[in-house]
Amino acid sequence: SAARNDLHRFAMIYYLGHNGEASLTCGTSCTDGLVRAVRAKGDESLKEYLPRLLSADTPMAGAQFVTEQAGGSDVGAIEARAVLNEDGTWSITGEKWYCSNPDEYFLVAAKPEGGPRGTRGVAVFLIPRVLPDGRLNRISFRRLKDKLGTRSLPTAEIDFEGATGYAIGDTAEGFKTLMNYVINTSRVHNAVNACGFLHRAFLEARNYARQREAFGGALVGYPMIQETLVSLLEQLWRKRLLTFNLVALIDRNGLAPEDPEQAMWQRFLINLAKYRTAFELTNSVREAIIVFGANGVIEDFSVLPRLLRDALIIETWEGPHNTLCLQIVRDAARSGLLDRWQNEMRLALERWPEDFLSYTRSRFEGAIEETTRILSREKIADERWASTHARRLVDRLGGLIEIAWMSEMALRHSGRDHTAALLASAAGRSLLHGSEAFDHPFLDALARLAQPLIDEQEIRADVERL
Repeated sequence: SAARNDLHRFAMIYYLGHNGEASLTCGTSCTDGLVRAVRAKGDESLKEYLPRLLSADTPMAGAQFVTEQAGGSDVGAIEARAVLNEDGTWSITGEKWYCSNPDEYFLVAAKPEGGPRGTRGVAVFLIPRVLPDGRLNRISFRRLKDKLGTRSLPTAEIDFEGATGYAIGDTAEGFKTLMNYVINTSRVHNAVNACGFLHRAFLEARNYARQREAFGGALVGYPMIQETLVSLLEQLWRKRLLTFNLVALIDRNGLAPEDPEQAMWQRFLINLAKYRTAFELTNSVREAIIVFGANGVIEDFSVLPRLLRDALIIETWEGPHNTLCLQIVRDAARSGLLDRWQNEMRLALERWPEDFLSYTRSRFEGAIEETTRILSREKIADERWASTHARRLVDRLGGLIEIAWMSEMALRHSGRDHTAALLASAAGRSLLHGSEAFDHPFLDALARLAQPLIDEQEIRADVERL
């Protein structure tokens, strides 16, 4: 059904991401968010727009405009105003500062007159570029921005000058609609695109390392190049697993589950996946470029320079890192989120045999115990402490989830292939920092098995002590 095919939808977005076309997938994301908001909260008159939004003739006709000079991540600070007209439509007046994919139908955040301050006063509206009677709506473009990345995607500064709009759902619930169906949709798209970018960067670096010879051998045969390539692959596997486990939950429960605990868990995973996939992406693409040496910075030699520029856009879209991490710790302070996380970790340990990846399991168990000691409710409720340590906290929670889910996948596939187990060990080395810089057991496995790992072949190996 339309509401439960997200694994298929996002798998296609993942493959599109390999093309390095964030300019294309941005429009797909914006349209998807608008469609979900209208389906969930729009009245019958608004739903008449759905065939056009879903048409193959206009596949990226939707956009979402929230940011202003006065407020970006701080949505409650926006100043655009909405006035109710006698015919039930709204007149929207204000500037929007970052308007990507300004095509035909815009979801615009504005504050109805007389409403409360902050986010409680934010409503969302559908504003068509062309009104039903054929007249152009009252919208003017100030300029197109000159961006570092996604340069083929127009991003404008737009003035709404009494533009006619239609409320999407109850105006008193506008911020909730915006977050649940628009921003969260975009954050999932963002994470999926980041995974596609990362895999493409790995493939480009691997292909070059196989062909380029230096000092008497192909680059791919040198240990440090091998370690770089396996590091890219390890990051891809755990980020992709985090993202698509989340997508599977959305397929099962919808974007806004009715159960409050499940809704909070999915909200956490959405914020986590957006942050964790975007945060490491730019550095990962840079590492792939360095494999190319000087050829890596030549624009027409490979797609990597464009991936690097667009990776920085992916980092900034739909919430910078600090905003996402602060939201997670605030949610943890007012809900049972940490209890749910601890239960997930406990279940992961119970399912993880002691004679399978035993070194990683022992380190994982110790990290859980340490994290549980650190994260008392008193500390999480201390706003100063939580805001100071938010990113460290989220990195710890997220890293342990990634290792837990990688180990579960490794166990499922252990009867025929140990690739996931080897990469789970690599993830443990990357995320569970200790004093084993020179003698971590994965390094011995890497010395023997780097080539089949890099080639993504099925591998049989002794992984008990890894």
